[in-house]
Amino acid sequence: MTIDFREIVFESAIEYALLQQGYLKGDKKEFDPSSGLFRVRLINFLKETQPKHWAALQTIYGEAVESGVIQSMTKAIQMHPKGLIGFLRDSAQGKYKDRGIELRMFFMKPDNDYNPNAVLNYQKNRLSVTRQVYYSIKNENSLDVVIDLNGFPIITMELKNPLTGQTFENAIHQYKNDRDPAEPIFRFNERSLVHFALDTDEIHMTTELKKEKTYFLPFNKGDGFGKGNPEHPTGYKTTYLWEDILQIDSLFEILQRFIELKIEKEKKDKKKKKQLLFPRYHQLNAVRKIAAHVYKNGTGHRYLIQHSAGSGKSNTIAWTAHRLASLADASGKVIFNTVVVVTDRIVLDSQIQDTIRQFDSTPGFVAYIDKGSQQLADALSGGSKVIVTTLQKFPFVIGKLKEMPQNSKYAIIMDEAHSSQTGMSSAKMKDMLTYKSLDDAVKMDSRDEDELDMDDQIAEVMAAYERRQNLSMFAFTATPKKKTMQTFGTKNQEGDYEAFDLYSMRQAIEERFIHDVLKNYTTYDTYYKINKAVNDDPEVESKKAKKGIAKYISIHPTNLSQKAFVIIEHFRSFTKDKIGGKAKAMVVTSSRLHAKRYMDAFKAYLKQKEYTDLRVLVAFSSTVEDVELDEIVSEAGMNGFPDTQTADVFEEEEYKIMIVADKYQTGFDQPLLHTMYVDKKLTGIKAVQTLSRLNRMHPEKSDTFVLDFVNDRETIKKAFQPYYEKTEIDEETDPNLLYDYRRKLDDTRIYEENEINAFCDVFFQPKAKQSATDQAKLYKILQTPEKRFKELSKDEQNDIKVMMKKFVSLYLFLSQLVEYEEDMKRYFTFIRLFYKKISDPIGKSSWTLDADLVDLEFYRIKKAEEGQIELEKGVSAPLTGGVSAAGGKRQEDYKYLSVIVQQINERFGTNLDGEIISGQLYEVAEKFISVPGMKEQVDNNSYDDFKYPFENQFIDGMVDSFEEQKEQLENQNDQLNKLVQFVSTSDEGCKMISDAVGKIVYNLLKK
Repeated sequence: MTIDFREIVFESAIEYALLQQGYLKGDKKEFDPSSGLFRVRLINFLKETQPKHWAALQTIYGEAVESGVIQSMTKAIQMHPKGLIGFLRDSAQGKYKDRGIELRMFFMKPDNDYNPNAVLNYQKNRLSVTRQVYYSIKNENSLDVVIDLNGFPIITMELKNPLTGQTFENAIHQYKNDRDPAEPIFRFNERSLVHFALDTDEIHMTTELKKEKTYFLPFNKGDGFGKGNPEHPTGYKTTYLWEDILQIDSLFEILQRFIELKIEKEKKDKKKKKQLLFPRYHQLNAVRKIAAHVYKNGTGHRYLIQHSAGSGKSNTIAWTAHRLASLADASGKVIFNTVVVVTDRIVLDSQIQDTIRQFDSTPGFVAYIDKGSQQLADALSGGSKVIVTTLQKFPFVIGKLKEMPQNSKYAIIMDEAHSSQTGMSSAKMKDMLTYKSLDDAVKMDSRDEDELDMDDQIAEVMAAYERRQNLSMFAFTATPKKKTMQTFGTKNQEGDYEAFDLYSMRQAIEERFIHDVLKNYTTYDTYYKINKAVNDDPEVESKKAKKGIAKYISIHPTNLSQKAFVIIEHFRSFTKDKIGGKAKAMVVTSSRLHAKRYMDAFKAYLKQKEYTDLRVLVAFSSTVEDVELDEIVSEAGMNGFPDTQTADVFEEEEYKIMIVADKYQTGFDQPLLHTMYVDKKLTGIKAVQTLSRLNRMHPEKSDTFVLDFVNDRETIKKAFQPYYEKTEIDEETDPNLLYDYRRKLDDTRIYEENEINAFCDVFFQPKAKQSATDQAKLYKILQTPEKRFKELSKDEQNDIKVMMKKFVSLYLFLSQLVEYEEDMKRYFTFIRLFYKKISDPIGKSSWTLDADLVDLEFYRIKKAEEGQIELEKGVSAPLTGGVSAAGGKRQEDYKYLSVIVQQINERFGTNLDGEIISGQLYEVAEKFISVPGMKEQVDNNSYDDFKYPFENQFIDGMVDSFEEQKEQLENQNDQLNKLVQFVSTSDEGCKMISDAVGKIVYNLLKK
């Protein structure tokens, strides 16, 4: 006898498993297609659980009581702003009444067993599973499985069996083509809340049927780092749906804490858009995993939740906040007094508040902090369970929590630190990085505005306060940096850092939840020739001159007019018809002036061609001065409306292209964004975050496109690879490095121990003893060390400032992981402020090229490469930043160097001989190994810290090495001369080669 492999066996297995868990077996004859309800079950539920209330309704309605109650209830659901899910939650709290009689259609699961009545009520709920339900009022169509709660159908399922030649794709087709959304059982958020299309291997879901426009999302665990589900030890891969997700307690938790009706704010000429959110598997799993760990291990831990960009982190954060706010320990005591959510996205602020209020509308439960200390103090003392605030308030929040009693416990949830929406500069954050009397000292900070990124800013605040057992921190990010992995990551059994929970970019792409933004990637090469415009030879600093020329070219009218032509014509011929004619594009520029000049070029070209079918916006923070044109402009001035409206106006149909400069490149969610034109150097995290603006899905969006004028494909691949699967780091930062830097700084003899102590005694004296002369005392103490410093040579001064800067950066990071002694904290304070004092003051003008000195003789842009940039599966690319490409064998190093030479030839149009150059560069690497002090540099630094000083030594070392071998290398001299000339004139090429040789030197010395 053969095995029965029909679909009905699969159906029976699901039903059997649910009945074993406590579900009731439903009779399909009890379903009423006209009302979309299991009427008999609903009425019996009311009669048996609330007999007195039912008797009262009988007195009012008489013989028509059943139809009267059903009609009244249906109308209440239709009128409820949150539909069925809102109605069920309201009724559970006694808020639904029919003719003044309170009716409970749902009893919530209590958080603990300490209230016997709540437990008894919860047990009154009835979950039933019914097979082959004839749901239609028009035909004989049936649904494979329907799950109902107390008579309300809440889940439908269409099952398929691959052994019969059908998969979940056929089930999706069935829902789209054979299931009429107008049927009562399918009416959006009035009856069924979620529809599952599944087979034995995969599950997909939707919360709204819209015929062919129905959008199904994957509900899979993931297999490894990709799509699908792992093997199950006893059978179906999708067993987790009925064994775990639909388990009774689990399903009630989803009904109570997760399902959410998202209502977009009403916009111009548009109806309010409603979306019923049922958590995806990775979202549900992350929240539950976090709650379980806190319940078991208590407070004081840090968590890194790495979920791919575009994968719904905002909702996961909101669900996590609500869950932690109500999480109780075994005794029933709530674990966290308050949950603080820190974000820099205004949209997320309101979304979190709206989401949590769906589950608990108690006044004051959620507080939004947008003012100062008193508002936060009031929220904390007033019992607000969830406080939502922005990144700008983060230093203040940490300081305030430090003042709270030790027995009070707090959770801080940190969203990715996006500054793009507000245009907040690092300078603003630095103004807030003040603890104690640091206000005036901060004004001495000389760092460039873009030098201190948001991760560094957060690290700087956290470093000011010791790690505390009553404070738990939860960091959500798609692109963790190495320091983020070490600060928030979890150590696995091998001792390596990893995310507490991971939803990889690869899985999100393979599940078609986000687009692969590297699938259609076209790069352009730029060719130009510069001539002197004067007869004499003015003396200029080489490195600064090269940067000046690069900037001169980037904003030159010829450059921008040609690129404006390429962009606009490409958009009109390729992009504009995408997404049903609604596609939009973004132009990413390198500076505010660059963006301003681009806008000028676009307007001129559109006017010249008389194109009236597309409009352009520009986005940048503050104002920009165009000296050559004698103009000072702002985003609002160029667009013609306030900058707070830019994102909303961009949604309007006529606006097709947005030109941006460090704005809207992270945290900007616009599904209609299809094409990106890149005219800015992108590396590492910034490349991933910027290009990921394109990855959002839209029902009519089938692909994306990138046209890149600046970056090569290998650089982009290198940026994305570490985040494609599992993010790792190369090696843990040694806490003892801090002591090594201190010893080196002590050896400079520019300060004495008694000067450090005198400075810190003034700086850290109790507030009651502080006086108006304290700041003068600090400056007085610093005068002597500063005098010693100024007596040194410029090179010595630069070396000391580099060491100081590295020490400060390292302390800010390591102090989050290691509790250093009080002496080190005092030393850090002295060095940090002394460094500020001796650094160049803020506002010092940078060197710029005099445009009258040069002429642009020749300019051309040409398409270089196009097609997909393919990321590799199963390849680890640890964050350093970067993969150590050099191996232990010469052959591997030669091969690696020859690849670099090939990339240079392709990128810059050179004709360097790969075999000759790679051999000689390896010889250069071997000579560096014997350079005095090189071994110490490698032993005491990560590669990131090693490569910058190495780059400064590289050209001289390479030239010296070639000079020594000139006689033996006669047949290779032409190639070597070309190489020397190339690295001497190309900053980017020099970096590529010095980086390649540096990695070989570093790895050889490490071994």
